[in-house]
Amino acid sequence: MVFDFDGTLADTEEKAFNIYNELATKYKYSTVTMEELQHIKNLHVKEIKEIVDIPFYQFPRALRDGQKMMRKESTEIHAFAADIHDFFTALRKETNHIGILTSNIKKTVSDFLTTYDISHEIEFIMCSALLSKSKKIKKVLRKHDIRPGEMLYVGDEVRDIEACHKVGVDVVAVNWGYNTPSALEKCKPTFMIDNIWDVIEIVRTKNKPSIRSDFHQKD
Repeated sequence: MVFDFDGTLADTEEKAFNIYNELATKYKYSTVTMEELQHIKNLHVKEIKEIVDIPFYQFPRALRDGQKMMRKESTEIHAFAADIHDFFTALRKETNHIGILTSNIKKTVSDFLTTYDISHEIEFIMCSALLSKSKKIKKVLRKHDIRPGEMLYVGDEVRDIEACHKVGVDVVAVNWGYNTPSALEKCKPTFMIDNIWDVIEIVRTKNKPSIRSDFHQKD
């Protein structure tokens, strides 16, 4: 089991929105209104980079600065699920490995896990560049000697789905994150869910394929 962080476990959208506009003012990029943000949530990260008009050579710096600013507020980042501790306690009984693969920085994720007392349930935190998740997923598979068909990735963005498709890993798309459900549906995730607890039912079904469940599986 591997989870994305921002938009999947942690509600960082408003903080990311405010940080982006602060950096846009500082570095003279295009700011984004809340109305424009709702449109952006339907787009791929490559399309977003064109809209926000950040020069390509300055994008890495803007990303690093944003991550540092997010880190300063890491203890104030809230989980989407108030019962996230109970969820991971229950999930641990159903799977051998639980990790996080994120484009955020490790310290921010670690602080979040400490806040919700779930650090002991998470085996690893792996950081990835925005468009390099497929390579990191392969690394997880090799490190833990897992076949692609045995792994499940949970994410909230189009790029999460694309990365999993490249590697042949089943992907659960959550409908509360950065990309809209309609944008996610177009990329054909293996599963779509509206409650984090549905993940446990999916894991049980993968472990016992003969069992049918009521969650939403994509064709």
